[in-house]
Amino acid sequence: MFDRVTEVISLVLGALAIGYLVYEIDRRQRKLRDIWDVLDGEDALITDSLEDMVESGELRPFAGAALA
Repeated sequence: MFDRVTEVISLVLGALAIGYLVYEIDRRQRKLRDIWDVLDGEDALITDSLEDMVESGELRPFAGAALA
């Protein structure tokens, strides 16, 4: 009987450890996205197109903005 209890406790602790790792990875990814404001694919394409248009002179940057 005692062997069964230790197996169940081990499984529960293992599941909790894996759950915590998944939670921690998700939390850190959200933190990095908030810090760096990561663009998705479509936004990145639009941004690249706008930067190319500014470099070619087709568009002028906003007078109050500084280029990064």
